[in-house]
Amino acid sequence: MQPAEFAEYCQRLRSGYRRRGHRGLLLLSGDRDWAESLLTAVFSAGDQRLLVGRQSLLDLQPNRKSASLGIESDWVVIDGHHYSSVNDWLAAAGTLRAGGLLVLLCPRLEEWPQRYAQAMAAQGFTLPLSRFIARLCALLPEQPGTTIVEQGAETVPHLDGGHGVWQADMPSVDQQRCIAAICRVAQGRAGRPLIIRADRGRGKTSALGVAAAQLLRDGARRLILSAARREMVEIAFRHAAEALPGAARERDQLRYGDSVLEYLPPAQLLDRAREGALDGELVMVDEAANLPLPILQALLRDCSRLVLSSTVHGYEGSGRGFDIRLRDSLNQLRPRWRRQTLKTPLRWAESDPLEACLNRCFLLDVESEVAAETSATPVILESLSVPALMADESLLRQVFALLMEAHYQTTPQDLQYLLDMPGRLRVARRAGRVVGVCQALPEGGVEEGLAEQVCRGQRRPKGNLLAQSLAQRSGDRRWLVAASLRVNRIAVAADQRRLGVASALLEQLVDEARRQGLAFVSSSFSCEAALLEFWSAQGLMPVHLGSRRDASSGSYSLMVVLPLRDDWLAPLARLRTSLRDELWGCAALLRSDMPAGALAALLARLPSAAAPGDSTQARRYSQGELPFEQVAMHLKRLCFAAPGLPELVVEKLFLDSCWRRLAARHSLAGRAACERRLREYYAGYCGPDMD
Repeated sequence: MQPAEFAEYCQRLRSGYRRRGHRGLLLLSGDRDWAESLLTAVFSAGDQRLLVGRQSLLDLQPNRKSASLGIESDWVVIDGHHYSSVNDWLAAAGTLRAGGLLVLLCPRLEEWPQRYAQAMAAQGFTLPLSRFIARLCALLPEQPGTTIVEQGAETVPHLDGGHGVWQADMPSVDQQRCIAAICRVAQGRAGRPLIIRADRGRGKTSALGVAAAQLLRDGARRLILSAARREMVEIAFRHAAEALPGAARERDQLRYGDSVLEYLPPAQLLDRAREGALDGELVMVDEAANLPLPILQALLRDCSRLVLSSTVHGYEGSGRGFDIRLRDSLNQLRPRWRRQTLKTPLRWAESDPLEACLNRCFLLDVESEVAAETSATPVILESLSVPALMADESLLRQVFALLMEAHYQTTPQDLQYLLDMPGRLRVARRAGRVVGVCQALPEGGVEEGLAEQVCRGQRRPKGNLLAQSLAQRSGDRRWLVAASLRVNRIAVAADQRRLGVASALLEQLVDEARRQGLAFVSSSFSCEAALLEFWSAQGLMPVHLGSRRDASSGSYSLMVVLPLRDDWLAPLARLRTSLRDELWGCAALLRSDMPAGALAALLARLPSAAAPGDSTQARRYSQGELPFEQVAMHLKRLCFAAPGLPELVVEKLFLDSCWRRLAARHSLAGRAACERRLREYYAGYCGPDMD
């Protein structure tokens, strides 16, 4: 096929898609230079084009995922000859409007899995072939709306003319209802948050912008818009500006007269909410599934007018898992919450073949089964290989659906990691249904010279996420040289939690690791009281806490370790003592914004710091014999290894809260009332006693 013939073919293909409101996938299978030559005559003036890849193509420069948010495209070109994030593929594909083509460049299908694995090697991944790509090669030819052009083929694929004319209805009825619901949150009774759910392309973010414009016109003084990244709400700002002639944009703000629509990243939003600075103001959080549950819970408590939106299925995370995890908190904290769903696509027709293709290939639409069996049915644990997953699409969908449901930040990139990364996978079945999944990745085995460079902070090679951090922190290269296992994911079906499924999976994993002579098992997660309780019950002890709160999640990451051999008890003890001493001296300096409940749960699981005389001085303080300033050091040491530590105690002794702020947060009259609470706690102190 010659470039001119190919260009005419694409024009007719796009014309048919545009008429039906569809988008399509065009697969160019062959050499990259051949594919580039075909595309030379394809693009027309005025076409919006995006390239996802590592090298330029024609006049296109590689696109970052953030640059694809808030725009619409006619062409999206994915360079599958080089490694790039699957999430970037889907972010760009989601910008295509009706008549648009997703062009995927790849080697010949029989060569692509090996060639893609070679491309991944340049990024630090080592594998013989990409099973993820092998699955794509098997699925893509079967998908509707997929056109495959192979290098050297003498005939062009058949064109389906189709029929019917599609017309977008904007704003959709769904959008109008959503905008009205957002305005009710701002203008109606407080304490009734709104949850918005939608698949991509349904106008969810633009509805936030239109509603904001309407509220600003009606006299609202300030509205807050938040998301994990500013670019995620750019389209909302654009729609608000278009609806407000004369409005002025200033990076994170849109000003309309004396009113303002302001973007706040989640960390700043959380700080303002805790200080009460947002009382009565409308707060809208887009793609809320990107944020950890404790952050959302805090917003529910502290924001009286709140809108949370999430994508049901998409690269941003799983809205289904988000719903399940958040529902209990909504019912408890804001029982009069409401939901609005956007179902009608705006940029393409409901029968769009590309959406169906992407859902099928990247498991965007999987949902876990709900069964009627009870806990009386025995759970069967088994090890599962990636080839077994590849051979059973139904099983793969069950496993990935569970990961998506239990971890609402799971994305399609995790599907590639599941199929391509070396790891161990265990599942729990009840009556044939997968109710639990545990995924672990091998770490360690690094050559001693490289490990020493890591300890000195001179190298940071890819992989060995937790082992590298522990080696660098401790200066002990053994953490990186020794073979270990890191638990990457553990997920249990919502109706099967607290029945011992996760514990059984983890116990089996640890037993096998111990038999194989591994040094330790580790994991890393957001420092939350409930998660700490689970991992501590399994014997994994905290060894390192991140010193900076993630800008998008607002949480600190905690690392935990379970030693499997006696010779690792001493290195573990040193790390735990180091973490205790760090929190003793630097908690207020490095983590003054850490939730007190999470810090209290962590302090309870660290070695005691009590010294002789501490308990005596604490009792004297509780009886009013000594002032707080003279005993603060003694009181603070007694907090380690102390269960049930009140948040007020942690906030005063570790987070350096002033008496005024402490009293306001706990609804107390002042310092005297706060001290009464402190004295009551230490009067009944039951922690480690060194007297």
